[in-house]
Amino acid sequence: MASASHPYLSGNENRQWYAGLKDDDNAYIQAIGFVPKQYPAQTVIVNQGDESNRIFIVESGWGCISHDLAGGQRQILDFALKGDIVMPQSYSGVAGETFVAQTELSVFEGSGKKFFLALANSPRIASLCLETLILQRALVAQHLTNVGRRSALARTAHLLLELKTRLDRTGAVTHKGFACPLTQYDLADALGLTPIHVNRMLRELRERGLLEFRQGYVRILDDAGVRRFAEFDKRYVDN
Repeated sequence: MASASHPYLSGNENRQWYAGLKDDDNAYIQAIGFVPKQYPAQTVIVNQGDESNRIFIVESGWGCISHDLAGGQRQILDFALKGDIVMPQSYSGVAGETFVAQTELSVFEGSGKKFFLALANSPRIASLCLETLILQRALVAQHLTNVGRRSALARTAHLLLELKTRLDRTGAVTHKGFACPLTQYDLADALGLTPIHVNRMLRELRERGLLEFRQGYVRILDDAGVRRFAEFDKRYVDN
């Protein structure tokens, strides 16, 4: 497990990805040039279409990954949380997504090319990267199902339950719920809804006694009930 002296991999010590890493792997990641950086809230770290060869490991805060449209609209693809690895660039080196600091964001940042070359020298780092890709694919599958097939009410509940499960792995969830910096505009861009529609869905979830989202805090009112309603199976996040 990563130690405090190797912060590059301490962003989420509960993740299985990091449990198998040894000191020589941590030293190797430092040797390939990952450095700590901090970005103020709402900073655009990588812009879609820019040439980028950077990889980020989130140490603290929330990031937002989105695909931007010419008319100024965006589809939020995912939120980058503590311990997540963000790889916004495509194989050609051009960023296919925009990566923004949703809150003040601390990351460890390094060269994508050097990171991928490191995979050949460390099976455990290669395993970490593979686990990241598997999780990202599972998240994308659920997000597509949300937008394409789930009702507006179910998809709203499902996304908030997913965030809760991911945050729980970092120790950021209490028995009552979790702090959430997202606005209704952010949720709308993630869910394919309008902000007004999101407001109605949150109100209905609260009135049904399932969950509530007030003043930047999500509180689960009926854990079993909301999971059943949203058809939420946390194994795609936990595995």
